[in-house]
Amino acid sequence: MTDTLEIRFTHHYEEACKLRDFGYEPIECAFGQYGSVMGPYNMDHHGRESHREGVALRACRDHYGALRDAPRFVVTGTPDADAVIAIIALAGLIEKERITPSFYELVNAHDTDPIGMDLLAYPEGEVLSAFNLTQGLTQSSEGFRSAIDRMLDLLTHGLEADEADRVRRTDLARRRTALGDTINLRDKKGIMLPMAEVPIGAPVIRGPLALTHPGRVLVVKSAVWGFDQWYRVAPVVVSYASRMAKVTVGCPDVETSELLFGPGGLKNAWRSLGKGWGGRESIGGSPRGQRLPESAIYETADALIDLFEA
Repeated sequence: MTDTLEIRFTHHYEEACKLRDFGYEPIECAFGQYGSVMGPYNMDHHGRESHREGVALRACRDHYGALRDAPRFVVTGTPDADAVIAIIALAGLIEKERITPSFYELVNAHDTDPIGMDLLAYPEGEVLSAFNLTQGLTQSSEGFRSAIDRMLDLLTHGLEADEADRVRRTDLARRRTALGDTINLRDKKGIMLPMAEVPIGAPVIRGPLALTHPGRVLVVKSAVWGFDQWYRVAPVVVSYASRMAKVTVGCPDVETSELLFGPGGLKNAWRSLGKGWGGRESIGGSPRGQRLPESAIYETADALIDLFEA
């Protein structure tokens, strides 16, 4: 079945539109202020489409196997679990029973609101963690194919006990690395604060606490995903991924984002940050396919501080 699967990758809104018109179903093809490229199954939930449920949830629950006879997709960005499961489901690449509701609901929850979640506490969390720890999943057609193959292997064979133990140890090491990769912490006026050691398991700074906590913006340069840890230091995170040369901005949830930036949360920030920036109310980032210098994280942090409403 994967032999007939077609994956086309693009960084460009116009090309995604053309491929959509040629019959390729867009999967999470959101391009900041350009908007989302949508096909018949509306497989996006970013920007102006953030009112929609996650793509894995809808693909598995409502549209399983809908594109089995013509599995053609256009994608952009990183091959995360949400997009990959949506492709597998729409294309019917595995028996439907292999993707249990509890698993695709976990994928959806971790994609849309991962903060405060400890994947290792969930029965199927080790499988999702194992996928998330997969190395070399580039932003390309080949990267998506590798991600799909990895997910299919995990869904088919699961994890042996020794591999599950290795996943747990690796994820704990990721958490420690993430907390060690912070650069500086600023208050709501932009003044630098001393970095205090934050123990693993410290509470997430969210809701009203975000307004009274001295640390407001955390600047990070890291090779690992660590928002689940960084929000324990500050309610606004500006992260630089050096391999992809991209900036990601986030708040732990929509409520916190709107307390800090007003109704719409970070949607108020994207236009101020420039053409192509975009995302949801609580997370987003720099334009697709555009490589930014490391200095962009400091410029972004300064711009966000100017936008605080409280």
